[in-house]
Amino acid sequence: MKKNILYGLAICCLTLSASCNSFLDEAPRGNAIAQTVDDYDAMFDGSQNFNMMLGEQYYALWKSDDLIFTDGCLNTIAMSSSFPTSVQAAIEYADKIYRDDESTNEFDKCYNQIYMYNSIVAGLKSASGDADKKKHLLAEARVCRAYMHFLVAQWYAAPYNEKNANETALPIITEANTQATEFTPVSVKEYYDWIVSEMESACPDLEERTEHRMRCYKPTGYALLGKVYFYMNQYDKALVCLQNAYKLLQDDPNVYLTDHISKQNSFGYQELSMSQLLGYIPYPYRDNEVLFCKCSAGMRQYYPAYYSMEATDYLKPEIYDLYDTHDLRRNLICTKNAKGVALVYPTATFVGAMTNLGITLPEVYLMLAECEARIGSEKTAKDVLVSLRSTRILSGSEGIPFTVTDRNSLIRFCLDEEEREFAGTGFRFYTVRRLWNDPIFQAQKPITHTVGNKTYTMTESQLKCPLPKTVLIYNPNMQQ
Repeated sequence: MKKNILYGLAICCLTLSASCNSFLDEAPRGNAIAQTVDDYDAMFDGSQNFNMMLGEQYYALWKSDDLIFTDGCLNTIAMSSSFPTSVQAAIEYADKIYRDDESTNEFDKCYNQIYMYNSIVAGLKSASGDADKKKHLLAEARVCRAYMHFLVAQWYAAPYNEKNANETALPIITEANTQATEFTPVSVKEYYDWIVSEMESACPDLEERTEHRMRCYKPTGYALLGKVYFYMNQYDKALVCLQNAYKLLQDDPNVYLTDHISKQNSFGYQELSMSQLLGYIPYPYRDNEVLFCKCSAGMRQYYPAYYSMEATDYLKPEIYDLYDTHDLRRNLICTKNAKGVALVYPTATFVGAMTNLGITLPEVYLMLAECEARIGSEKTAKDVLVSLRSTRILSGSEGIPFTVTDRNSLIRFCLDEEEREFAGTGFRFYTVRRLWNDPIFQAQKPITHTVGNKTYTMTESQLKCPLPKTVLIYNPNMQQ
């Protein structure tokens, strides 16, 4: 039987599905077939939904230009990684990243989740149970399905803009059909139009609850929709959604900013050691700043440096210099290994071994501030920034610097603040994608990586990853 790479893994991860027909009149022995609204509610809670497990195949990290690499970094990657040649290709901004025999966790994980959300959407139509709960769950599945389409597009489709509007993107999958073998990709514009239409339609029906992180409720949905518009550079539309999410999240008992001033008091406001960071950094699914958890464990620089090996990557010196002496986030960036020996460059170990690919409260603050700045609401933008910075920076220094004198300098300050918040997480790659043609961003080009004595420069075509041969051989329509 011809294998379908989109759903090959999804078949085994969903036993709770009403859309998988049996030739028997009764449920297969040993399997649970979802029939009620409560059954479908339980399907959202599987660990595979919040644990992306991309590992070192999270190529957005390796392509981020806030990192610097040494020859020793590549040696560590070669020893520790299952995909050393592909990681190195991403670092060197090569046109081809994947080996011919290599699958892609980024692609597979997203479409596995899309399959599950499609199963929920289809099954809820005939499920028995409370009508209001059914409406809420249907909206949740639709928002999550649309966001997973958005997420996979950040890796395998061109950025949304007028120039790329007619370029081929990816297929829109809305059926949980394991027998399908042909998928027709649509244009970038059609793809994003469907995402925002789906989310705009579903968000009003989301449940108004505050139990976030693993599930998508109303504040989460509007934050995710705002994020989609933000990366489409439609800042006016993003602003409306983000303002809604920001308002709903105020005084939320489960999602709130970490007060690093209080948290670092016992450490004397000094750089934390690697051992101290182990207890300081929460996992994303326990982090009070995480609004929607899609976490990815990966081979990061932290563990090699902890064991006195060469790190896999370092922060560029100019990125470390973005933090002033009053910025407590700098204390979460190690400049020494576990034995107290100085590293070649600082490592962004404060992100730990996991990166969240959903959305966090600091993201909402920073996107909202930039949107306010872009429409000319500079005072509001500064107020939002100060609200965030007052939990990160010692009292008296949290204000916006006097050098920020106009709209453009305020937008650039927002970008610097984003880098300070998410340095070394792969976030920078998405910023580069979004702002590649933005006049405000041009001074930051060229986008480069340094590996030893060699410099590699990113081109616009490398803002997306080409699909690997293991996907295309079973889905020839997806040739890009």
